[in-house]
Amino acid sequence: MSNARSLGGLPLAELAAVPGAQLQQLHLDAGETGALLRALRRNADAASARLAEATRHHLGFAGSIGSLRRPRDVAAALHRMLTRSRFLKGSRSCYPLTTATAQIVPFVEQRRPVTVMVSGFPFKQHDNGLKAAGPYPDLAELGALLRLRELARAFVELYSPGLRIVVLADGGYSRPRAWSEVFGYRDRVEMFAQLAGVSGTLEFADQNRYVAGLLGENGWSERESIRRRLRELVATLAGPPDSLVAAGEAGRRITGGLPPELLADVPGFRDIVSSLLYSVPVPAPQGTNPMRWACMLLARPDVLDGADVPDELVRSRRAVLGSAWRSAVDHLAASAADNAVGVAARYPHHVRLATVASRRGASGFSYLGGSALLPWHGTGCLDGRGRLCADFLVSLLDRGFLPVYSLELSGLGATGGQPLLMVPFARTVFADGHRKVDPELLATARLRSR
Repeated sequence: MSNARSLGGLPLAELAAVPGAQLQQLHLDAGETGALLRALRRNADAASARLAEATRHHLGFAGSIGSLRRPRDVAAALHRMLTRSRFLKGSRSCYPLTTATAQIVPFVEQRRPVTVMVSGFPFKQHDNGLKAAGPYPDLAELGALLRLRELARAFVELYSPGLRIVVLADGGYSRPRAWSEVFGYRDRVEMFAQLAGVSGTLEFADQNRYVAGLLGENGWSERESIRRRLRELVATLAGPPDSLVAAGEAGRRITGGLPPELLADVPGFRDIVSSLLYSVPVPAPQGTNPMRWACMLLARPDVLDGADVPDELVRSRRAVLGSAWRSAVDHLAASAADNAVGVAARYPHHVRLATVASRRGASGFSYLGGSALLPWHGTGCLDGRGRLCADFLVSLLDRGFLPVYSLELSGLGATGGQPLLMVPFARTVFADGHRKVDPELLATARLRSR
C-alpha cells in the first residue's frame, strides 16, 4: 500500500498503470461474495469480543455481559476503547479521560445509550479519476461500517444500553454537489449498512437537514442568508483564481476582512485550495488517456508558464485551479456562516469522533486504520495478507492490483461499471479457464488492527 494521505504525496509524474490492469477484470460469483462478507463480519465480531475482554481486564472487572453500572467505570471503558490503536487517529492527548467522563457520565446516570456523533459518507471522490473509478461506495465504505459495528458490539458487552451512533452525512453541506449523486451514493451506503449488520445501530442524518432542525426554520434561513453574503464577500476578497501563491495572499486579505470569530477553527484559504486541487474534475483533451493526463497535470498543478509547458496543459491547470478556488470560497463561507449563528453550540450533548484531524474535546477516529486516507477518498482493496484497506486507484493500478466486480454487492454491471474492490495480482489464481480471486484471500479478509 502507498499509505499516502494525499495525491500530492505520490510521485504522480512517475506513475503509470500496469498495461492491461484495468482491462483484466475479475468477478465474484454469489458464493465468493458471500465468503467475503462472512469473513469480514466474523473477524470484526471476533475483534469486538477481544476488545471487550481486554477492556474488562484493564478495568479489573470480571462481571457478566453488560453489567458495568458505575458511571465512571462506563466512561473509562468507552474512553479505553476509543483510544486503542484499532480506532484512534492522532493524539490521545486531545481526548483525556476527564473529558470523556464529563461527556459520557450524563448518559449513564440515566441508563441511556451514549450518543456518539461522527461525520462521514459524503460522496465518492472520483472526479479526477485518480482516487476512485466511480461515484458509488465500494469495499472501503463497507469496511468503515464494520469498524463502527466493532465499536458498538464491544461497548454493549460492558454497558447494555450501548451506543447510539449518529453519522452526519456531510455531502453537499460545505461544498455544492449534485443531489442526485449524493443520494445515489447514500442509498448504496444504506444497503451496505444492512449487509454489515449495523442498520439498527447507526442513524444516518443528512447534515443540511440535521443542522436546519437544530436551528429551526428562522435560524436556518438566517444561516443561509449569512452564507450567501459571506460567499460574495469572500469571493471579492479572494479575487480571481491565479496561483497557490496568490491563494496565500488571498487568505491574508480574507483574514483581514472578516471578524476573527467567524474564522475560528476554519482552515486557511490557501490550505483549502491546495487540498481541493486534488479533488476537482480534471479536463482532458480528446484522445488523451484521462488518468495519465491527470497525473501529469497534478504532479505540478501550479506550473502555469514556461516554454516546455504545452498550452493545453496550462489551460487544464487553470481550469482545475479555478474549480478548486471557487469550491474553497464555498467551503470557507459555509464554515464562517456556521460560526456566525453558533451551530456548534446547538448540537445536543454527545461524544464527538474527529475523522479529519485531532482536535481538543473529540476523540480522533480512524475508519480503516493504516494511513489517514478516508474511505470515500480512495478505493477499497484487500492487501496481500487479506487486510481491508483504502488507497488511491492510480497507486493500486501502478502496483499491479486488479479490479474485482460483484453484481450481488455493488449492484453494478459486470463491465463498464465500478469495481467493488482491488486485489494484488499475486493473490489471484487461474482456474476453470479464467482468472479469479484466491479463495483463501476472501476467506481471511479482515479489518486492520491499527
